[in-house]
Amino acid sequence: MQTVSIKFLRPELSLETRPDAELISIPDDHTPPDELSGIYFPTQSAAEPKPLVVLLHGMGGNALSGYMRSAAEAFNREGYDALLWNHRGAGRSGRSCRHLHHPGYTDDIHRLTDYLHEEQSAWVEQGMVCVAFSLGANVLLKYLAETRDKSAFSAGISVSAPIDMNLTSNNLRTGQNRVFDRYLLARQKEELLRENAELTDTERKVVAACESVWDLDDRFTAVRFEYAGAEDFYADNSAINSMDRIAVPTLCLHADDDPVVDADVFAGVNWTGNKSLYPALSESGGHSGFFDSTGKRWHEQAAVAFLKRFDNAGDSSVD
Repeated sequence: MQTVSIKFLRPELSLETRPDAELISIPDDHTPPDELSGIYFPTQSAAEPKPLVVLLHGMGGNALSGYMRSAAEAFNREGYDALLWNHRGAGRSGRSCRHLHHPGYTDDIHRLTDYLHEEQSAWVEQGMVCVAFSLGANVLLKYLAETRDKSAFSAGISVSAPIDMNLTSNNLRTGQNRVFDRYLLARQKEELLRENAELTDTERKVVAACESVWDLDDRFTAVRFEYAGAEDFYADNSAINSMDRIAVPTLCLHADDDPVVDADVFAGVNWTGNKSLYPALSESGGHSGFFDSTGKRWHEQAAVAFLKRFDNAGDSSVD
């Protein structure tokens, strides 16, 4: 129920209610270039300056998904500016991107952080941190592992990340989880089959015929990105294989009752082997839900509390 309840979020924050919001557009290196997009919502709080919070959405979502706007509201209230990012092909980026994104593709995070430093330096005077959901969180964790102490983000927060995509994809094909598999597959197909996506007629037929997320990754995604199949693709792009290299403080939120990501994945991580990782593993919360008894999203409160520990900090220790 917590997972499904996300669909009923109605945050006030929007482009209509916030005329101070700014749209950004970042060209990539294709010819002609794809135009990546995001939306900047400055805080309206008079609190002292804080790092910019970059938010990454999950599969089938976009910058203006309810859970993204809800999180941005929470950070804005606490004095943080927020940048809501569209992955390549999602939301506004879908209108101007011919090429594709996948859950291990970190190049666009580099493009975004380079743009912020070079073109919007005033936004990042206090640095920047990143909060990511679901498959967006897998991309974040992979980026943090690749960049280690050279990361553009001084801290990261992962919410319901499918850090082992092979296990997660197979889990979606079992029992009642197939409801979520069909939903996620439909959203992926919608994004991939958009009119301007650079797919051949054969690829479009393959995508349309796929019957599960695993099937799509095995028959299309892996082939498109030159992998032998789904298992090979998942092995190379799942964050679980590189999280031990993360070198900035990173909070990992996950619920045992997540119907998408099996809790066994998180139970098997050697959390004590990397002092930069902070697991927050709860019994209840669903997939990116985390509603408490008052209807508030407690992971947003936890994220704010975590970030505050590292504001102003040369010391990033957590008691």
